[in-house]
Amino acid sequence: MMLARAATRKVRRGAFRSPTQLSDPLTLPWLCPAQLRHTSSVGPITAATQDSRRQRRRSLSTRHRTRSLATSAELHPRPHATPFDGFMQAWGPRVPSPDLARLKSWDTSSPLLVNDQYAHNAPMARSIGQGISGDPIEMHQNLYACLRVGRTDRAALILRRLSMIYSPSAPEMSDAHNIFLQTLFELAQEDPRADSMESIESWYNKNMVAKLIEPNAQTFVTLLRAAVTLLEGDKQEKVIREYLDMANECGPDVIEQVNTSPDFTDEEWNTVIRLQPDSFDEPPAVETLHELQFNTPGAFKSAMEQGLPPQATLIKPVEQKGLGLSTLKQALAVFDESESIPYPHDMQGTQAEKDRAYAYARQLRMEKDGMQAAVERWRKEDEKLTEMGIHGVLRTKSLQALMYNWYTALVPMFKKQIEHAKETVSNPTKENSGDDAHTYGTWLERCTPERLAANAITRVINACVQVKGNESDNLKLAALSMSIGNDVMEHLNMDAQVRHEKFLKTQRRHARKQLVEKLAKTHTGSTEKIERPTKPVEAPFVRTEIPLTARIKIGALALEYVLQAARITVTAEDPKTGKQLTSTQAAFHHQMVLHQGKKVGWIVPHHEILAKLRNEPVHNIVSVRLPMVVPPKPWSSFDNGGYYTLQSKVVRQKSGDTSQRAYASTAIDNNDMNQVLAGLDVLGKVPWQINKPVFDVMAEVWNSGEGLAGLVPEHVPLERPAEPPADANYQERAAWGKKLKEYENTKGGFHSQRCFQNFQLEVASAMANEKELYFPHSVDFRGRAYPIPPILNHIGSDVARGLLRFANGKELGSVGLQWLKVHLANLAGFDKASLREREQFAMDNMNDIVDSATNPLGGRRWWTKAEDPWQCLACCMELKSAFDLPDPTRHVSRLPVHQDGTCNGLQHYAALGGDEAGARQVNLEPSDRPQDIYTGVADLVKEMVEVEAEQGNAAAKFVRGHISRKVVKRTVMTNVYGVTFMGAKAQVHDELKHIFPNFKETKELRSLQAVAMYVAYKIFEALGKIFNGAQEIQYWLGECGDRITTSITAEQIKQIQSRFEGKTPRTEAKYKSDKISKSGAKQLVKAIENFKTGIIWTTPLKMPIVQPYRKDSQQKIKTPLQDITIQKRAAGDIVDKRKQLQAFPPNFIHSLDASHMLLSALKCNEMGLDFAAVHDSFWTHACDIPNLNTILRDAFVRMHSEDITSRLAAEFGARYAENMYRANVHATTEVGKRISKWRVANKSSKTTATDGIGTKHGIASFDEVALEAQRQELLKSEDPELRAKGEAMETPTSIWLEYKDATSLASFRLSLLGDTETKTKNVEHSKFDEIMENSKALEEAIMKSEDPESGPVPETATAEQLSADRKPKRVAKWLGEMSTVQVWLPLTFPPVPKKGDWDVARLRESKYFFS
Repeated sequence: MMLARAATRKVRRGAFRSPTQLSDPLTLPWLCPAQLRHTSSVGPITAATQDSRRQRRRSLSTRHRTRSLATSAELHPRPHATPFDGFMQAWGPRVPSPDLARLKSWDTSSPLLVNDQYAHNAPMARSIGQGISGDPIEMHQNLYACLRVGRTDRAALILRRLSMIYSPSAPEMSDAHNIFLQTLFELAQEDPRADSMESIESWYNKNMVAKLIEPNAQTFVTLLRAAVTLLEGDKQEKVIREYLDMANECGPDVIEQVNTSPDFTDEEWNTVIRLQPDSFDEPPAVETLHELQFNTPGAFKSAMEQGLPPQATLIKPVEQKGLGLSTLKQALAVFDESESIPYPHDMQGTQAEKDRAYAYARQLRMEKDGMQAAVERWRKEDEKLTEMGIHGVLRTKSLQALMYNWYTALVPMFKKQIEHAKETVSNPTKENSGDDAHTYGTWLERCTPERLAANAITRVINACVQVKGNESDNLKLAALSMSIGNDVMEHLNMDAQVRHEKFLKTQRRHARKQLVEKLAKTHTGSTEKIERPTKPVEAPFVRTEIPLTARIKIGALALEYVLQAARITVTAEDPKTGKQLTSTQAAFHHQMVLHQGKKVGWIVPHHEILAKLRNEPVHNIVSVRLPMVVPPKPWSSFDNGGYYTLQSKVVRQKSGDTSQRAYASTAIDNNDMNQVLAGLDVLGKVPWQINKPVFDVMAEVWNSGEGLAGLVPEHVPLERPAEPPADANYQERAAWGKKLKEYENTKGGFHSQRCFQNFQLEVASAMANEKELYFPHSVDFRGRAYPIPPILNHIGSDVARGLLRFANGKELGSVGLQWLKVHLANLAGFDKASLREREQFAMDNMNDIVDSATNPLGGRRWWTKAEDPWQCLACCMELKSAFDLPDPTRHVSRLPVHQDGTCNGLQHYAALGGDEAGARQVNLEPSDRPQDIYTGVADLVKEMVEVEAEQGNAAAKFVRGHISRKVVKRTVMTNVYGVTFMGAKAQVHDELKHIFPNFKETKELRSLQAVAMYVAYKIFEALGKIFNGAQEIQYWLGECGDRITTSITAEQIKQIQSRFEGKTPRTEAKYKSDKISKSGAKQLVKAIENFKTGIIWTTPLKMPIVQPYRKDSQQKIKTPLQDITIQKRAAGDIVDKRKQLQAFPPNFIHSLDASHMLLSALKCNEMGLDFAAVHDSFWTHACDIPNLNTILRDAFVRMHSEDITSRLAAEFGARYAENMYRANVHATTEVGKRISKWRVANKSSKTTATDGIGTKHGIASFDEVALEAQRQELLKSEDPELRAKGEAMETPTSIWLEYKDATSLASFRLSLLGDTETKTKNVEHSKFDEIMENSKALEEAIMKSEDPESGPVPETATAEQLSADRKPKRVAKWLGEMSTVQVWLPLTFPPVPKKGDWDVARLRESKYFFS
């Protein structure tokens, strides 16, 4: 063990470039989860790839009498290198591939391009009625839902309407008809008749063959299954051969997909293969097929990953008379978890295997019965109180018991509504045509009333927990309706039957691919690599989704019933008589509130409900995703990973955006995101525990009601502002209103915080005795990893972090002991000293450390003064335990020790720009002491404030002596992530409020906001002096983003040209253009001219990043409660240019630090280190910190040794190669004058088909795009005369291309590129020094303003805009820039800023890069 430990510590400096010793992974695929994305999970037989297909004969001859028979032994998987040991192999030590931790190069000339179905300009058809809109995607989803419940009449109506929208060759038509055909077969299976097959064939011929709907593999699979099941004898054989011949005629791809289809049962597949004697040998018996598919280690693991009990695949049930077994299982299920799952004492295997099996069974129960178990506990709580004689009094009845009362009232209401929905959908009439049940009925009838009731209650209570003030977005009627609807959709898509079918198909698909390859008589031997198509990949819509309108209506229905059913009994004392009065009141009510100028509906909880949430135990009140008790399921697709039965998405979608899912799903299918998925698996499989000693202290503090170390007290000492007298003037009442609002916000914030801490402590209490806990992870759209369990995780506050520790322990050793001391100093806030001084800090405070650990509440409470008190307490206890031993270095430590980056965003900017001065400020350069960028900026601001205070500046005089590191820290930290100026002002204002709690206005300073604005200016000015290189990159990113978001695609250009030439606007080829209405044609023309191009890039780990910011279209949905207006988002919406530009630089940096973290995680896993991360704070055991530091440095150097910015420029050039963007050219330049002259000469009026030219001064019309497209067509012609015509043709674009004068472009960012001084001794001449010289008048106006918040600085102003817009010597030039003309140009990008000379490899010697 000691040798092994020593080996793992010896991490070489070139770890990322040299191979590791773990180069021969075991053959079992579940020992390396990443391999699951490449290889089959059914043993080591090589699966056939799509390219290694056989050239089969087009016709099938009669069956031969003599055949070669593949033996069962030949078909079985080869013996594994390690025997199958059940659970230990499923979760045993996985040998990671060294390739995963290496940064791979990739071709930027062919970036991933995806056509999202939601972005298409689909023609809207007339509504079908009966709650079905004319949107093609919603029709598909309705079709699928109708067929799931067997409503073929309604489905046939939808199918006919789809046929009017789509052309017969559209893949959507094949898909829709296949679903319908499959349903007809399933109904025939349930009730077979003599003419069943004839009916199916008749429908196929009439609706597909006659209407030219192209059949595909799925079509033939359904027809073959019907023939095998519904026919017998010679007729069966004849029909099967006919369909196999037809499949062969469609090509080798189709017949291969048919032969390997997992939809066949074993008996059906055996029959189909036997009837192809020229292509295959005799298949094995059905019993052997079952063995091959389900009694293998791969099948065992696959069953677990689908959340199925092992017994479902490993134990064949014995048929029994009566209900003994099922009754026993049902009886066990109602007991508590510990009693309901018996420990597998009789299971063969080691104790560790039994523990794993038991943990897995418990995990499934936790996921499966989360809601059911909560309801059961509500019931028991209510029964217990009823036995005590407590019935309806709120003050004595627990919230769980109240929730059960509401639940029992809701169930019959939902039951009645489900029956009503079934009746309405089954019998549509003119009278019920307006019934909402038509919209959601097909989904509602698949739900149980019990599930709907429990879901509605828990979702409403969960929203109450997060109340902030009187107005919480969580309690908006629209948001709550959407949440409840989403819960219903998720539940329907993840039921046990769906998981079981998915498991069966997975096993069959793997086994059959291998068997078909094994049985085949001919092989092509082709092993060519699959080439990615150059054209964009089509990303299909998700047909199992419930349309937005139906989801909202289901949610609103649930809320309507909650408002009716949820009642509480309240007691109060009559102030006159002193008697106790009792009344029954609504627990929630619906209220319309004026919010931001609009009337918005809210669900308002009774104040007594909020009080109970603050102070009562909340265990089982809500059903949430909890930490797991077994390692999470490895990620293998967009929505397959993490929990075993609960659906999770590997990429969190923002506000319903569909593009990110389309890109991420395609990238995963292409194996582009293997490293990202493997990194998330690494983070998820790290075992944790509740730190019981810390939890015990925390519980004692909580139960006492004391507010200590971040825990909110039970009674917050807040005093409501006294209302001014009736004769108070407007200013006095306005001031009181402002104070009242602050009071309500503060009170609501404390309520929210205490509720959340209550939840955290309940989860910790329930899991305090678990040996191992796991946190499945997913990423946001930028690639940053987050734990999925929302309440208790290590990314939470100090309270949550203090409650957690690693489950695995490691001896400290001498190095680990030193780092444990340094860690304590960091937690105490002594983190800017040298490492040696930090270590000494711990030794100097050892008496306080021991006192804190021994007597945390009754002693001196030294730990409560720390920056992170609960983590500091945990570290005190760890140090005391170590020093209690004769040899402290032998202490086995489980405490995570942190290594934090220094303003990590600026570290990336400094490395991108090769900025030596910036690198020194953020500890990339080696130094004896850590550099603190926040202190550096604070010192610079202090100097400027001193100078201006002497000059008489009122704000400077007021704030002089109060500028500290804390005042500037948040603004400096978030500046690199794109904080707006007003955002920075708000951050500074928050800090100043603590420094000046009793601020009183004066004549010079009417508000503290004015002082905050002044300080924010100074922080931006100081940053400009220190980080010129970072600015240069920011300007370049901003200019690229500006051009992308004002560009149109090649497809739009083509459509604009067609319209200009008088052709009818066309949708995509798959739609029938002749069916477009006049209004539809107008919509199409409008969509053609919209800027729809968002900013997309690829991270170093090949994850595509899609910015989701678009101007949402609104949709009004009528519900019984109120009309709900929702934001309906699609990839085809107009981009929100402001948000896209603001977010691009920070999101780009986030994607880099996310890549660095995942790359480090993969290497740590390879080297045997436990690794956790909170963005730019990386954790491991104390003894492994030196190894972690080497890995972090190697990963950063490896990333930035490549020219990331140039690679981004190359990717942009390829991704947007055929786009055109609308540029602004100075009107006074030569090219600007010529363009204006051309427009005068070619002026034309606007018509129905054209925009006209020169109709508005300086505006570039879309007719100019069409003319340029025509010119390009002529230039590409092979006819010399046409080429000559194109060369003679003149357009505004050709005029600019003739000059190609970049200086003529009117862009403030372009003017700043190359103008910043990345290396200068005389920093006073930096452009940022000029920011304030032209702002004195503005500051004075703001300081004297009655309403400082309405100052002239725009809310969206960023640092770069301030630096550009406020330069004194450029005022005249700026006025000149306002006089511009627009011109359409090919989308190109400015040259990448020149990189400085600083070598990123120098950070290997920096002790304080992460420390």
